[in-house]
Amino acid sequence: MNTEDLDDVLFQFHRAAKAVTPELVARWTGRYPQFADDIRAHAVEIVDMQQRAALADEPPAADAVAVPQAEAVHPSLREVTGKAGTSLRDLADDLDIARSIVFDLNAGGIEPLTVPARFARLAAERLRQAQEWLAAVIANSHDRSASPAFKATGTPEAGRRRTWEEAVNDSDMEPERKAFWLAEGP
Repeated sequence: MNTEDLDDVLFQFHRAAKAVTPELVARWTGRYPQFADDIRAHAVEIVDMQQRAALADEPPAADAVAVPQAEAVHPSLREVTGKAGTSLRDLADDLDIARSIVFDLNAGGIEPLTVPARFARLAAERLRQAQEWLAAVIANSHDRSASPAFKATGTPEAGRRRTWEEAVNDSDMEPERKAFWLAEGP
């Protein structure tokens, strides 16, 4: 792999990414499949930088308490559903989607940029939250507490995140439910 080529592609992606969308990422990863993981990682970095910049531009509320950045914790999808009085399992059942997909989202096993707006909208409606906020929760959700523990001979490494399409296609949902969750649309 030629590093200059990767740098050129990431630079061009950065210039094209005024607003990072799943469609933009899909277009670029389709065009440069050999750099797909790097493009996705760069897209996440761009979104994180934009979110940090937006938060920095907001003036603090008069009654706000300053919280050191190191103490800021992003809730997991499991925590959000719990606060809404439901569970990951119930959320999946309510949305008629495979439980494995919702659990994978909670664990950070699905690439957040590939999660369709349809899922974020329907889940946000069910949880009575803003769609953008829930999308940020999903992007930052890495709750591994429900994962099994195994003895390892080496340092554990994060596995490759699946795309939304891979997760849906690998699920045990009926073909019409898969088609619903893979279809573009609101």
